[in-house]
Amino acid sequence: MVLSTAVLVLGNVAGAGPKIGVLLKSKSAFWSAAEAGAMKAGAEFGGEVIVKSPINEGDVGIQIQLLEGLLAQGVEAIVIAPGSKDTLIAPLAAAAAKGAKIVVFDTRLEGEQPYVFVGTDQRKSGQAAGDLLASLMAEGAPVGFLKHNQTSGATIQRELGAFERMRELRKDFALCGSMYVGTEKGAEKDRVASFFDQHPEAKAVLASSTPATLALIEVLKERKLGGTVKSVGFGFNLTPAVAAAIEQDVLQGWVAQLPGAMGFDAVKAAVALCKGEPVPKTITTEFFVVTKKNLQEPATQALLAQ
Repeated sequence: MVLSTAVLVLGNVAGAGPKIGVLLKSKSAFWSAAEAGAMKAGAEFGGEVIVKSPINEGDVGIQIQLLEGLLAQGVEAIVIAPGSKDTLIAPLAAAAAKGAKIVVFDTRLEGEQPYVFVGTDQRKSGQAAGDLLASLMAEGAPVGFLKHNQTSGATIQRELGAFERMRELRKDFALCGSMYVGTEKGAEKDRVASFFDQHPEAKAVLASSTPATLALIEVLKERKLGGTVKSVGFGFNLTPAVAAAIEQDVLQGWVAQLPGAMGFDAVKAAVALCKGEPVPKTITTEFFVVTKKNLQEPATQALLAQ
């Protein structure tokens, strides 16, 4: 594969400060938002930021090539959202041995690593979703979980957090069924429809990923189940379609990651490391719970513009 056709590279932020290489997982909307935050931090704190990403998320081989390319360009720090929890460990260790400062964000590497980590507390966000869904459920309502897949660490932590919290809050908690809906891209809606075919008794549903949540909204609308089935989902920022679903009581809650803040905090940390300033080992970025109650508030509406 020719490297120049396999990556998307955005411009640098000029400045006298350190050169920071930012390596994303892909060029999806989520990562574009993270990139915008990274570039903003570079401009604000005086770093020259170079952003690169594979075309396809999960293309770890390309990510490693891009990492090597950034090091060859003389970057002083690498800010990386690793596409694999283990495959990137050795290449990053080699980069650190050459003197590069390392900041990992979004996805933790396997095991105990010496690098600064920036990311959302996914377990805590799952607990927040569980709090909300538990408060909406009728007594004894059967609950369904629309899971993402068996390898996504972030969504697994959300699911565990929600399950633990709902079981703690509702002594009558009853899981009627769960289904992995994110194992095949583009098949999420069919999987969600299949879940309701198999579990028509479900009266409360949690969707742990953005694709599952968007598919859930479609199915609830088509089957006229909005409001009858209480639902909480996950995503990032806020889209007009999701805002409309909340306004129409199709979706009762949206737990949003803030990728722009994550990219900003990661580059801010990298610049500080390059300047020899102290940086916490873990920097937790906030998440935002959107409901009909706070939908029109300025802070919520601001998510639409991100």
